[in-house]
Amino acid sequence: MKIVRTYIIGPIVGLSENYNVQKRSYKCGKVLCPGGEETPIKPKNTIYPPVSDYDYEVYAKVAEFRWRRKYTYEEIIEHMNVDFGIVLNLATTERMLKTYEMGCSQKYKPEYIKKIQTNGGVLLTIDGMQPLKGNPPLYTTRDELTGLKINSERLTSESTIQIKGVLINSKQRTEAEFGVKVIGIISDAHPKQRKAITEVFPGVPHCLCHYHFYYYAFKAPKDLDGNLMTQTRKFLRGLYYLNKEKNYANQGKHWEPKHSLTKEILTILRSLSNWKSRPKDPLFVGAELFSRLTDVYFLLREFVVELDAAGKHFEDEKVIRGLYLKIKEYIEANQDKKRELETIKGYLSEIKGILDDEKATAESALYSLKEYCKKLATLQVRIDCGLVEAQFIEELAKYVETKGELLFNYKRIEGAPKTNNMHELSFKQLKHFLRKIIGFRTAKYYLLSHGKYIIFVDTKESFEGILGILKNMDYKKARE
Repeated sequence: MKIVRTYIIGPIVGLSENYNVQKRSYKCGKVLCPGGEETPIKPKNTIYPPVSDYDYEVYAKVAEFRWRRKYTYEEIIEHMNVDFGIVLNLATTERMLKTYEMGCSQKYKPEYIKKIQTNGGVLLTIDGMQPLKGNPPLYTTRDELTGLKINSERLTSESTIQIKGVLINSKQRTEAEFGVKVIGIISDAHPKQRKAITEVFPGVPHCLCHYHFYYYAFKAPKDLDGNLMTQTRKFLRGLYYLNKEKNYANQGKHWEPKHSLTKEILTILRSLSNWKSRPKDPLFVGAELFSRLTDVYFLLREFVVELDAAGKHFEDEKVIRGLYLKIKEYIEANQDKKRELETIKGYLSEIKGILDDEKATAESALYSLKEYCKKLATLQVRIDCGLVEAQFIEELAKYVETKGELLFNYKRIEGAPKTNNMHELSFKQLKHFLRKIIGFRTAKYYLLSHGKYIIFVDTKESFEGILGILKNMDYKKARE
């Protein structure tokens, strides 16, 4: 071989220094050799990305600052300048990060193939995310057994046709790149999702997420519970003695209860007035708040009885009696709601027992659930059956009749979970990460625009791992 052409590219910006790069082309130097007529050979560029003034290490450091250290664009620019003397602007920083994000979307590790083939196929989870309400969804698919993201597409509408397109692309990738089949699908009960899944994956077990089952089947009781929680907090915040100290302070006066017991009761009531449902709370947190308030009511009632029996003066008697009468009135007015929620809560416990029975087969579990629905139907004709309780029984029976079998398909796939919560969790973690570094509202727009790529980024990837992604990605495809 002989060098037939040499030219210099530079300067290229590196982490420690700038340098020029010599690019050479080679071909056979023997006279009359057929190889002499072929296109000259060029060595692979392992130093810097095509059409770039910065080398791979600069790109990798920017990506590391962003994803491992969670720096904002401004912090990345500052640290690159202070630590390495490299001056970047916002546009260059964003272009580097987008390049890395697309590289992550192309990344394909051999161990994933091995795991997927060992598992016998892909257990596909599908979910539509809405980073910004009122805008088209971002649909993603994922292998539940390995955590590998299979596909991500931003749709223009949440129609059956477009969801089918996502599923078809996921199916083709699974079969072409992994050499396996989809052995099961997990989704919520969205009608258009279910129709698309049936058409693209006929005969493949479709598992409905249990979390979403509880959400749909218990919607009416949850609404009643939410209403009870809202009304209870509103009632507590409106109590005169909870606001008296603040109101007096606004008028330049001072008031506070004299006895430590009264102070403690007011502190408890203030705490209850700020009661909030948290993501991991079970159903019926409103009923739980009402129960806590009932406990306070019993305490006040017992104290009032003691005051009446003793016949002695108590310094905060007016406060105690005022709270007692107001809370008593509220408890009695809403007792029916609490009783109805407690009844449905009992149903929930029994339904959960059926769904969580690991020893039951799919067939026997479905039979048990249908029989339980028949039992509830007989209770629906009770005179004291509430409107929400009756609505819940009807909706549960309808759900089990039309989709009950899908609740237990997870039993037909080894290692399958009951929910697709890990899919949603991975998305929420990404959204939380973006909110932390670029702000709450900005994160929504960013995720909507770039979610197709950034869901593939591993935030724990090492500097060397980032370099490997950047050096092995398809830059032509990324530019397109």
